[in-house]
Amino acid sequence: MPVDSANHWAQRLLHPRSVAIVGASTRPGSISTQALANLRDFGYAGRVLPVNAKYTELDGLPCYPSLDATPGPVDLALILVPAAAVPGAIDDCVRAGVGTAVVFSSGFGELGAEGLDVQQRLAGAARAGSVRLLGPNCQGLIYRPASLVATFSEAAQAGLGESSGIAYAGQSGAIGGSFLGLARERGIGLTAWASSGNQADLGVADLAAGFLEEDEVRVVAMYLEAIPSGTQWRQLTARARELGKNLVVLRSGRSAAGRRAAASHTGAMIGPDTAFELVSAEHGVIGVTDLDQLLDTVVELAARKPVRGPAVTVVTSSGGAGGIAADWLEEAGLRTGELAADTRRELERFIPAYGSTSNPVDVTAQLFSQDDDSVFDVCRTILGDPGTDVLMVIMTNVTGARAARVARQLVAAAEGAPKPLGVVWLADGNQIAEATKILREHHVPLHDSIGRKAHVLARLYRAGAARPPARTEPVAGTVDGFSGTGVVTESAGAPLLDALGVPRPEGVLVTSPQEAAEAAARLGGRVVLKAQSAGLTHKSEAGGVRVGVTDAASAYREMVAAVRAARPDVVLDGILVQSLVPPGIELLVGVEGAADGYPPVVTVGFGGVTAEIDQDVVTGLAPLSELDVRVLLTRLRGAPLLRGYRGRPGADVAAVAAAVAALSRYAAGLGDRLAELEINPLIAHPDGVSAADLVLRFTE
Repeated sequence: MPVDSANHWAQRLLHPRSVAIVGASTRPGSISTQALANLRDFGYAGRVLPVNAKYTELDGLPCYPSLDATPGPVDLALILVPAAAVPGAIDDCVRAGVGTAVVFSSGFGELGAEGLDVQQRLAGAARAGSVRLLGPNCQGLIYRPASLVATFSEAAQAGLGESSGIAYAGQSGAIGGSFLGLARERGIGLTAWASSGNQADLGVADLAAGFLEEDEVRVVAMYLEAIPSGTQWRQLTARARELGKNLVVLRSGRSAAGRRAAASHTGAMIGPDTAFELVSAEHGVIGVTDLDQLLDTVVELAARKPVRGPAVTVVTSSGGAGGIAADWLEEAGLRTGELAADTRRELERFIPAYGSTSNPVDVTAQLFSQDDDSVFDVCRTILGDPGTDVLMVIMTNVTGARAARVARQLVAAAEGAPKPLGVVWLADGNQIAEATKILREHHVPLHDSIGRKAHVLARLYRAGAARPPARTEPVAGTVDGFSGTGVVTESAGAPLLDALGVPRPEGVLVTSPQEAAEAAARLGGRVVLKAQSAGLTHKSEAGGVRVGVTDAASAYREMVAAVRAARPDVVLDGILVQSLVPPGIELLVGVEGAADGYPPVVTVGFGGVTAEIDQDVVTGLAPLSELDVRVLLTRLRGAPLLRGYRGRPGADVAAVAAAVAALSRYAAGLGDRLAELEINPLIAHPDGVSAADLVLRFTE
């Protein structure tokens, strides 16, 4: 179908009326020869236009000396010439009004700065001429509804299998080729496939956006080597949810991705890609960490049976396998549900007395040996149980003809059932080859690992249960009584906390021992002293914090000397003398500012000087409502402490939620002007909170 106007290029890329092959040849084994053969062998019905001045005819087709000479219009040009000739080929595309071009040639950005410069000029020329570019250094694309196989990938030459509604888009041609072949081996014939290569113009997210708009595509599997911009990723994930389609994302470089410099504890405790991961989770994107998981996930999704709940019923002939499954399900965040009494009574008709009708259901090896429909009857009975969301059948020593007979019963049970049925078969693949073929032909998910099966079910359940929060409104980027640039000290940031309604201890900035003594007297005698300087973010490490001081003048002198000795480069604004805050539960509240089109990331957890060691934190995207914050707090490992634990008083959770929500709204209003904001600790009392420290940094 036609795509929307934002992706109008995808119509010409995926549904081309004509395909030109620039650099076509008859040389045996060349990629241009293979590209021409693939177009014709897989039944592309549009016009195929070979372009090469050396020939007048190729493979029975007229061959044209240039793109200008072809009978237009040309929707798609496949560029298969040496790197040095690619700029000229793109200029020809512009003159001929070509809509889209795939540059297979390598020798550009992957070679370094010089190649990257050529690549950027190439992309600029294409954009200026309204030509959308895939590549360079890519392996092309496949779109089955248009019988378009515009690739030289060897994986395509082995056949494509039955179209499944699964699409793939990735940067790496090698990974893409592996995925294409391995998916076919597991019974998944891809509907669409594309390799974006160096992404001079169209990237993986662009391709995914184009695929999503096609009626024939239900799932888009993606391999990313670079994170898309926040704006693009938010639009893509929201559109997938709107259409009721799935995105499954495998990402490399997660551990090596650069972390933005941050002076706060927060920056040390959240990953550099946290905003990407939060946006993905909000919209039900399914994240995986290796190619096996990507394949496992699309196998499940090909069955078109959503995982609507966490209750998994396990049927097996092995009590040991059932116990292993129960352990894996619990680890994955699922559970073995309790079967209804009526269900168990019905199962007793088929299961020997020495079996078990409780979950995991042990049907014994005898059931799989019987030449009747008992396997079908057991599965259909369980699929009708109101407390079962998923049925997992674990097969052990069932092979050969017996395995094929059981597989047919499993297929019959799965067909028409609204709930997913999947199989884990623990056997030599050669001994269950026919059974495997039967299950895969009918898209009954088949795995060879109990643990992998449990985790893929958990991923699908979490994705289906994800719900984007109702966003609260951000506050304006400026707040009455406060303005700041660069690094803002705690004393200078006090008006911001006051304006946002975040309680703080009373304090006075002083510049002499005498002023310190006078301030301490006004604040009750026993106080806290903190060195104040834009260059001193971690004050305690430089001797810049004293708690419970009774001789403020002496403490002032000692602190100034300690800071100057530890950090002679720091210019002190003065010393903040604060009233002593009553003890409570120390929390950390941090915000990493918006960047690359992603919203600010809010982090809440248990704070204090051991925050980075304990790392009990949760994260969300700004702005957060007070309800959002309350939900986040329940996910902390130490959440019971907030409610009160073993006689210890709990915290005023409402006050914590109000403070965090206010800070998040302010951060959202600032957008990318905010680098980071942190309160560590925010001390939570039984009847309120106190912001006992502040780190605030704006972007330069």
